[in-house]
Amino acid sequence: MIKYRLFLALPLPNKLISFIQKLEAEIDKKIGFRVPWILPRNLHLTIIFLGWQNQETLYKIDQMLTDYPFGINELNKPFDCLIKKLDYGPPGSQRMIWLYLDNDERLEKLHKTLKTNLNLNEIKIKEEDRQFLPHINLARLKKINKYLPEIKKNLDLKIVFNKLVLFESKLYSTGAQYYPLKEVILK
Repeated sequence: MIKYRLFLALPLPNKLISFIQKLEAEIDKKIGFRVPWILPRNLHLTIIFLGWQNQETLYKIDQMLTDYPFGINELNKPFDCLIKKLDYGPPGSQRMIWLYLDNDERLEKLHKTLKTNLNLNEIKIKEEDRQFLPHINLARLKKINKYLPEIKKNLDLKIVFNKLVLFESKLYSTGAQYYPLKEVILK
């Protein structure tokens, strides 16, 4: 049986990606080695990780997204968000480098609404151990055993997300690659 590793996310606008690349260059200098950055085309804000799903479930998710925004008009508009800071993540850990977003009510509502509709469509997902914390993962530092200097930087940067995407994640020895399977344009 074919399985797909899936997640729902908001891809980053190009303007933000070029800003991120400048931040990454600053951090490389500060840390003193080349950080294993996630490729710019793979950067996104994950709303829900769906995990491994079969073809039948993939079809159900695709059909569910056809009904988006599920009668909640405010979810059909672009998301204006605020990036608060750059720092290590998750909180209290130095395993990754994150951009932390302000806890936005609409993002929280999007997360809850999608979870509710997944449940209504009998699509099982692995429950997260933590609360929804909007962030953009820039790098994974799992195999780095060096002392890491302070990198925290307050940003207060406004961004606009204008589409919701169902992605497939394929794992390779060089890292994960993400492929869009379905897009919902937010207007």
